[in-house]
Amino acid sequence: MNHEKKIVCPLGPRLQHYWDRLTEREREMMLDEEGLFSLALESVALHIAEKTPGESVVDAFCGAGGSAIGFARKGKKVVAIDNDAHRLSMARHNAKLFGVDENIEFIQGDCRDIIPSFSTDSVFLDPPWGGTDYNKAEKFSLSDFEPDGLKLLEPSFSVTPSVVLRLPKNFALEELDELGREYETEQNTLDGRLLHYCVYFS
Repeated sequence: MNHEKKIVCPLGPRLQHYWDRLTEREREMMLDEEGLFSLALESVALHIAEKTPGESVVDAFCGAGGSAIGFARKGKKVVAIDNDAHRLSMARHNAKLFGVDENIEFIQGDCRDIIPSFSTDSVFLDPPWGGTDYNKAEKFSLSDFEPDGLKLLEPSFSVTPSVVLRLPKNFALEELDELGREYETEQNTLDGRLLHYCVYFS
């Protein structure tokens, strides 16, 4: 009887279930703890990129680069922003691994200051959820993002109506109606399990 050997997560047993869902190629990426648990998985990132309108996109919180790589692989011109120099370095390395580093411009800084300076077809927002304990809250709100989700949406909508927002699965979706904008909500799943929501404003 064949038993497939389990590949142990190099970042520790607490993150093993995040490691288990990665493809073989994703396991070659440079990832720290936050980069692993917040990574937009390859299949999901490509799907979101396909649904995101236009030829250019600003990825406001690029992290380890999962989403930016997905956008670039779908032929979009990408501006990838992060305020952490080490995380940007990981994203550059990972983009090179997937052969799309020349399609991405990496910028260090606060996206709230940088987004308004770009002309872009779409803005992708995937702000931090507060670590792996985010799902302990009964309801997650825009104000629970770091920084506040409303303060991220304002500069984004100032440059384009096409804003894509990644939301945790415990997000209070009814809160989106208060924004007074047209949007579509989609469930992103892996092996039939809900990972998170993605909202497409237009």
